[in-house]
Amino acid sequence: MKKTQRSVLALLTLCSIALSLFGCSEIPVAVGTQAPAQGAVSPTAAGDPVFKVGEIVELSDVNVALLSVKESKGAQFFEPAEGNIFLLCEFEIENKSTKELAVSSMLSFEAYCDDYTCSLSISALSASDQEQLDGTVAPGKKMKGVVGYEVPENWKELEVHYTLDLLNSKTIVFVATNE
Repeated sequence: MKKTQRSVLALLTLCSIALSLFGCSEIPVAVGTQAPAQGAVSPTAAGDPVFKVGEIVELSDVNVALLSVKESKGAQFFEPAEGNIFLLCEFEIENKSTKELAVSSMLSFEAYCDDYTCSLSISALSASDQEQLDGTVAPGKKMKGVVGYEVPENWKELEVHYTLDLLNSKTIVFVATNE
């Protein structure tokens, strides 16, 4: 092994040790589960780690879990288009940092259904009796709520990206499958 290769390897090892000692996780890491996790999921095309329903993921002193994905046909005036359903994704976000955490259902979440982009559905949120994920989470506190999407009835996979910090683009990717 060349001297420069050893130096790079030593530097990477030191960085890994420092990150683990000081808890500065810049890569999302599963730290537990809230519910039974679904089957195995492959990394995204960009190579980002992908997490399943029920896994608790830690990134930059914030724990995020996609607790459930439930189908809905809507309620009263808020119904999906023919051939579609609403998917209500319930999240729990715990702020373990020392700063307030801003959460926006419109800005913090991006979704793909069967590899096609899908937008947040205000009708899905209106048809739900659960809180929407909007607001701030104080240090040491938690937030629980839903984001909703309108998708085809025969959907196979929903991929939801939660962006923790809009300025730094730190993202956690969750995937739910319709088995």
